[in-house]
Amino acid sequence: MCVMQVSKVRMNPYVGLLQQALCEEGVVCSQADGLSPALVQSWRGQVDVLHLHWLELLYTAPSLARSLRLLAAVLAGLGWAKVCGLKIVYTVHNLNPHEQAFPALDRLASRALLSWADAVHVHDGEARLGLERLYGRRKKIYVVPHASYVGAYPNSCTRLEARQRLGLAEDEFVYLCLGQMRRYKGIEDLITAFRGLPAGRSRLVLAGNVHDPTYGDELARLTRGDKTIMAWFQYVGDAELQYFMNACDICVLPYRDVTTSGAAILAFSFGRSIVAPAMAGFTELVAEGRGIAYDPRSAHGLAQALQQARALDVTDAGQRALEWAQRHSWRTLAPEFVRIYADVLGAR
Repeated sequence: MCVMQVSKVRMNPYVGLLQQALCEEGVVCSQADGLSPALVQSWRGQVDVLHLHWLELLYTAPSLARSLRLLAAVLAGLGWAKVCGLKIVYTVHNLNPHEQAFPALDRLASRALLSWADAVHVHDGEARLGLERLYGRRKKIYVVPHASYVGAYPNSCTRLEARQRLGLAEDEFVYLCLGQMRRYKGIEDLITAFRGLPAGRSRLVLAGNVHDPTYGDELARLTRGDKTIMAWFQYVGDAELQYFMNACDICVLPYRDVTTSGAAILAFSFGRSIVAPAMAGFTELVAEGRGIAYDPRSAHGLAQALQQARALDVTDAGQRALEWAQRHSWRTLAPEFVRIYADVLGAR
């Protein structure tokens, strides 16, 4: 069995970790960062399954004309793959692309791929229901949880070492929001909610590069002059990730829209519980004491959850989160993907 994973994402190790786990299962697995008829032709006779991730990144460009040309090549590649007998598997990381520049184009692309895909993979039951509701896809949908990032990043520093490196006091309660700063993540809502908390020894750490410069200016204005907020608006490298994770008490994910959150899985992988809205897969993740879910429709839901976190036994919650991450390793879940591939290929 030979699988070609198609994805332009490189900073997120998801595809690489899946590839490694599949190889350990005996699957011949490679990666490509594009899709066209010429590429498919070069794979003909060598590849059995195309496994696509983050479809929108394969065609999104600054202009509509350029996006249309790229999408035409992608769809032509998919069409030629069907003609050549290759099977198509699609992992739905997002039901809709974030910050859509050309929504009609995105809907066209998603409908085309979902109609041609021999199998669709989602990470939880909520995403499956979303596919049925938005696109009418009901057959050959496989639910395999998002595997963890345990061992994927350096993790050798202690809590004290991490706090000293970042200039955080030992007795402060530290909330962390880490990752790309993007509007759909509701960072400004978090800043407002944090500032409304009762006075106390607490800090909010915002760490990650800003996707949109205009949004970056807005966040800078909101945090300027506030010594209780540490704003690290730049890319956090793999080696630096452990300092932010190990320094915090809890991770906060104030998303306004989400399908799958790799940030939540990353927090669990470092033994950190989360505060998140009761939507998508978050409700399942925070169950059994692994975090706090709040009602995103409530004006005070996030602030109340932040206050509730102060009373949470974060050590116990973090341990429960880590145990979840350890149970959901790539090695454990890789056989589920092999079964998907075998199913579409008609193999036992």
